[in-house]
Amino acid sequence: MKGLIVFFIRRPVTVIMTISAVGIAAVFAFTVLPLDRLPELSVPMVTVETVYPGMAAEDIRSLVTIPVEDAFSSVKGLVRIQSVSRDNSSLISLDFRWGTDPVTACALVREAVDAVYPSLPQGVCKPSISPGDHDPRPHAVIAVRSLSDDRSIARRLADYEIRSRLRRIDGVGSIHLAGGEVKEGRLYLDIPRLAALGLSPSEFARLLAGETSDIPAGNAAEGSTELVVVSSGKPGSMEELARLVLPSPSAPLDIGNTGKISVEAGRKKSIFVYDGKEAAALEIYRRPGADPISLSKEIRKALREMDTLFSHNAEIVLIRDSAPFLVKSMISLAVSAVLGAAAVIGVLMVFIRRFRSGLLAALSIPVSASAGIGILAVTGRSLNSMSLGGLALGIGLVSDIAVIMLDLLNRHFGNFAEKPSPGEIGERAASITGSGIASTVTTAVVFIPVIFLPGPLGSLFGDTAIALVSSIAAGWLYAQFCIPSLYRYTFTCETVSGISPWFRDIEYSYRKLLKPVMRNPRKWYLIAGLASVLGALILLMRPAAFVSPDSAEEILVSVDFRPGTIPESIAAFGEAFSGRISGLTCIKTVYGRAGAEDDETGRKADMNYRREELIIHCIPEKGIKPEKTIPVLQNAVKDFIFNDCYTGDISLLPYPENFSVYLPKDRTSELLGLSSVLTYAVRGKDREESRERSGLIVKKFRDENYTGTVKLRHWGTRPELRLFPNRETAAYFGVSAADMAQTLYVINEGFVTTNLEIEGRPLDVRVMGDPASWNITGESLENIPVKTAGGKTIFLGSLGRIERREADAVLARLDRGDVIYMDLPHEKPVMKAAGKLSDTFAWFFRADESAFGRYRNALLLYVVLALVLIYMTMGAQFESFLLPLILMLSIPFSLAGAGPALLLFNSRLDSGAVLGLSALFGLVVNNGLILFEISEERIRCGYSPVLAVYGGASIRMRPVLVTALTTIFALLPVALNPLGSAQKSMAAAMLGGLTVSTVLSLFILPPVFVRFFRWSKNR
Repeated sequence: MKGLIVFFIRRPVTVIMTISAVGIAAVFAFTVLPLDRLPELSVPMVTVETVYPGMAAEDIRSLVTIPVEDAFSSVKGLVRIQSVSRDNSSLISLDFRWGTDPVTACALVREAVDAVYPSLPQGVCKPSISPGDHDPRPHAVIAVRSLSDDRSIARRLADYEIRSRLRRIDGVGSIHLAGGEVKEGRLYLDIPRLAALGLSPSEFARLLAGETSDIPAGNAAEGSTELVVVSSGKPGSMEELARLVLPSPSAPLDIGNTGKISVEAGRKKSIFVYDGKEAAALEIYRRPGADPISLSKEIRKALREMDTLFSHNAEIVLIRDSAPFLVKSMISLAVSAVLGAAAVIGVLMVFIRRFRSGLLAALSIPVSASAGIGILAVTGRSLNSMSLGGLALGIGLVSDIAVIMLDLLNRHFGNFAEKPSPGEIGERAASITGSGIASTVTTAVVFIPVIFLPGPLGSLFGDTAIALVSSIAAGWLYAQFCIPSLYRYTFTCETVSGISPWFRDIEYSYRKLLKPVMRNPRKWYLIAGLASVLGALILLMRPAAFVSPDSAEEILVSVDFRPGTIPESIAAFGEAFSGRISGLTCIKTVYGRAGAEDDETGRKADMNYRREELIIHCIPEKGIKPEKTIPVLQNAVKDFIFNDCYTGDISLLPYPENFSVYLPKDRTSELLGLSSVLTYAVRGKDREESRERSGLIVKKFRDENYTGTVKLRHWGTRPELRLFPNRETAAYFGVSAADMAQTLYVINEGFVTTNLEIEGRPLDVRVMGDPASWNITGESLENIPVKTAGGKTIFLGSLGRIERREADAVLARLDRGDVIYMDLPHEKPVMKAAGKLSDTFAWFFRADESAFGRYRNALLLYVVLALVLIYMTMGAQFESFLLPLILMLSIPFSLAGAGPALLLFNSRLDSGAVLGLSALFGLVVNNGLILFEISEERIRCGYSPVLAVYGGASIRMRPVLVTALTTIFALLPVALNPLGSAQKSMAAAMLGGLTVSTVLSLFILPPVFVRFFRWSKNR
């Protein structure tokens, strides 16, 4: 090692050029590294949606959901199957083992779907398969509102003009359209007149479809030219459609005499409101790996261009952009890193007191940070909050070896009148190589296993570990090989003492306090032990969480309506409600939506999605914290629902069943499926048994006075009309059940029979019953005429009975069993009661399987592994089984400060804190290494154990204190940062633990070393 160090000492220009090259490479890597708030997580989840139009939830469950679930049961790597059956659709969510490639999972699911689809009922759409979305929230939201208040114009402009332009932008993934209106032609049939003409509604719809279509009629030859023959029947306008004459069985039929023709707004599938008015909206999702900052710039540029084109028709507003908050959080972490670096440089200058030496020590910060950025670029990582946090946390660690190296060189060569030779400097630098390697390895070895942690732990904190380990390794290489070369290259005879007078007073006070501790250490052992126990208790009492949520940028208001509420009614409520909320002085922007379009599989893939839920996003004014706005919003919502919905002009609005005002779920929690509530499932052999058992559990909680805290999910009914055919009568008249159902479907839902092109835009034409004549009631449906096999007409009521009943609006299943979910708050009494009930009833169990619970053992194993690696590293370094245990005495001391620090900074005991504690174990051992190394060197020089340890502790007190202070000052800005909760808890645990353990180690370890050296001498 000495020869290698001397090699670099003789080539200072090579060292300077190498450092410069690392810096230039880091600058280039910084410009090309993609920015993101969090590392990308490939969630191993696949959702399967199956549509069966016109089918009730109960029938969807038995005819579609259960057969498809059975087909998925043998898919390799599958961990859990969840499903929700709603009217017209079935949604199945498949969770795979973490680490499974989503593309591979989709391929396996697609094979199972292809095998089961032929056995599904006729009319079922082929199931659509989609992988779990890496980001469930849109990157940007654009509202489009017509200046003439024509919602169809707004939707058409958003769909055909704006969306097509935005799709050309590099980095745009999917774009979903919501809200607005779709115009369609309506032909409201006169059912009695059709019956008199001998036509059923379905026969008329088929006849009209055939007469208004362009039908290919083959090819004809004209000499050497081939002609395509088309039978053209498509009308050019609604007026032309009304003038058509159809050939009916009895006589020519004039369409204009069969009912009313008009152009109206089609039925809404989604609604969007913005500041008190309905609008159309485009939700833009970012493509994985795309730079969000560049994407936002391109979106804003495109909107400026489109505003000049369409400003005379519509108002186009960018109401949500994720980039500013991302930039804010990244700048906040970068500022914390810069402040930490400045604080470290200040500490080095103050304590070293030699400008040249302080500059050399401070240079380790940009060198190590540059190396960390370069390694991130080489490994294909992004510059996100985790990697930036790792660089910020490493700032205080990388200068430790540099401080020790400079302290050693200054003590030996600081007062030399001539420049020392390369051999002399190399010999001194090589003397601390062993302790430097041990110190670096004990710190780095703690973070290396983080990269290989299972599940989301490795994905989340892998970037932190890579940035931190690469920075620490670069810091050691710089201190070991570059500092000796630069020290000799810049050597001058400085007359300034390396130790300030006030620091001499600190050293004197330390030596004075250390004497009684070494004479009677038992009392101090007891104090240190009690402090460690107390700190551990405080640590364990902190609220536990897998991840602590980041600060919010908006407030959400969720309004639930009765199942079956039509979107048009929700839209009317949303307009009035958002208008009231937007009038609050603390709110800047209000927008919200309900429902989903056909192509929004990602939105409908959420197991908690409800078509009847209106979610309003409230963005507060600049400078107002969302947390302080919640009470104002709660009062405004209560006043609107409990007062305005009963009186005034809006008293006819649908009345909500429930509402809540809350902060949005943290993105990390959302991606990992974490919840702020406990979710239990009640399983039964069928839906009825699940419902009975749920009532029993609710009664148990009611007996414990916890009824108000229990919320049932996938629960509730909606009204339904069921036709029960009289089989004998229907058979006598030759009317099948399918004929009756088809007649009802045409009258209520209608068929799109043809498509017109009006002014270059498609216009669907729907044939249906006149709602003014056929209100949806049992009595009116009984009077619908049905055509018999003999050509006569008979009323539907003669062929069966129609009953009105309450049917399940949604049916949930978990692992191929019917369940009802219960959400419980994270309150100890409720959790205790739920635990007892779960032990008593096997069919009542935890269903959410939180990531904290799933990977808690992995975290604990990681802590144990970190301790074992530290022990084995030091054991191999010192060829001793006992000495590593002595050096690891500093680890319990760290708990004395980690717990109070988490309490002081109001941080939770989350995965970041656990990783910080593990890193702390490697840090605090370094203090013992520094003290032991100098004590052993003095013993080899002939000193007694007491004098060797006492003198060595006095000599090494300064580098120990300086390295601790540099780390503490580097961690302080990160711990005080309001953003970046994971880094905040990690920094808080490390800061408090290092502070207390450094003080205790300086006083407790010396008497322990004395006994160890005496034992070694007498062995």
